[in-house]
Amino acid sequence: MDRTTWTHSLADTHAFRLEQEKLGGVWTLLGLSADLKSDNDWFRATLGGRSVFVQRFGSEILGFENVCPHRSYPLRTAENGNGPIICGFHHWHYDRRGHVVGVPIGMEVFRTKPCDMQARLRPIEIALCGSLVFGRFSAGKPTETLQQFLGDGWAILAAISTLPPTVHRFGRRVEANWRLMMSITMDDYHIVAVHNRPSYHMNADLQYWRFGLHSALVTGSKDTLQSIADDCEANRCLSISYQILNIFPNLAISLFQARPYWYANIQQFVPVSAERSKWRGWFFPTTFPAANESALERRFRRFSEPIRARIVRHYLEKIAAEDHAACERLQEVAHQAAQPPILGSQEVRVGWFQEAYEQTIGSEEDKA
Repeated sequence: MDRTTWTHSLADTHAFRLEQEKLGGVWTLLGLSADLKSDNDWFRATLGGRSVFVQRFGSEILGFENVCPHRSYPLRTAENGNGPIICGFHHWHYDRRGHVVGVPIGMEVFRTKPCDMQARLRPIEIALCGSLVFGRFSAGKPTETLQQFLGDGWAILAAISTLPPTVHRFGRRVEANWRLMMSITMDDYHIVAVHNRPSYHMNADLQYWRFGLHSALVTGSKDTLQSIADDCEANRCLSISYQILNIFPNLAISLFQARPYWYANIQQFVPVSAERSKWRGWFFPTTFPAANESALERRFRRFSEPIRARIVRHYLEKIAAEDHAACERLQEVAHQAAQPPILGSQEVRVGWFQEAYEQTIGSEEDKA
C-alpha cells in the first residue's frame, strides 16, 4: 500500500466525504433490537456519513434516511423515542413505507393530494444478526446478504448478542479519525507503551483469522474459528480466554471473562468528520456457561452482578480512554505521514483492515 492510500481521508474533508459515500453501501451496525421493543419505537444512527433512523412497525423493523423530502428537515431530532413519522417543521406525515400520507392544508397550498405528491423517504435495507441491527443503502442490484457478508462470524455474533435484561452503554466524542480507532483494536503490540502492561504478548499466545473483509483474534485456545462458532451456537463452555472480532467497516466485538462469567463488549467507531469520531458501545453478561462457577457464586450472582458490572465498566472505559488518547496523538500528525506503516506480526490485522478498506473504497490509483 502506498502513502497516499494509507493516509486517504485521515485529514482531508473531501476525501472523507467520498469515502463515506462508498461505505454507505456496506452493511454497518446501526443499533440493538432491544431498543425497538414496542410498536413505533425508533432510534437514530449514522450510515455512510448520513443521519438515518430505524423504527419498529408491528413485526417489521425498517429504516430510512433522516431527512424530510419537503424541505430537508431532520425527522428525528433525538437519539431515540416512540411515535409516528411526522416532520417537526411542517407536520408532513409518512407511513411505514416512507410515503407521505398527510400534508396540512395540502389542497390549499399544493393543489394536490398527498398520494399524488412525489415525496417519499429514502429507505435503507435492514437485516438482523441476533440482536444486532445492521443497515445499508441499497445498491439497486442484488448483493450479498448480511449472513454472507459476516461469513464465519455470523454464528458467533448471533450467539454473543443474545441480550440479558440489562445492557450497559457508554460513549464519547474522540478527536481522531474512525480508522485510527478501529486500527488500534487490531494492534496487539501497543499494550506495554499505551496500557502499561508489564510484558508483551508472545506470538505463540495469539491466533489470527481473516474472513471476508473481517478479522478475529483469539487467545488461550488452539481451536479454529469454526469450532468456536460451533461452541457459541450450542451454548457450550468456551476454551478461549479472550476473543475480538473486527467487523468491517467500524465494529469491534470482544468476548472476555469477568470470572467466572463471560461478558461481551460491543464498540463502534462512528465517523463524524475526517478528524473526529463518536465512540459508542454496549457491554453485558452473556448467556454462555460460566467457567468453574461455585455454588456460592451461583446463589448470590444477582447481588454480585451490579458490583461486577461497575468493575467491568471501569476497566473497559480505562482501556478505551488510553486507546483514544493514542489515536488523538496519531491524528495530530496524520497529515505528515510520509511512508506506509511498518507492520510487525502482532499488527498483521491492521494491514488486513487497510486491504479491506482499499478493496471497498478503491486505491488512489483507482481514482486517478
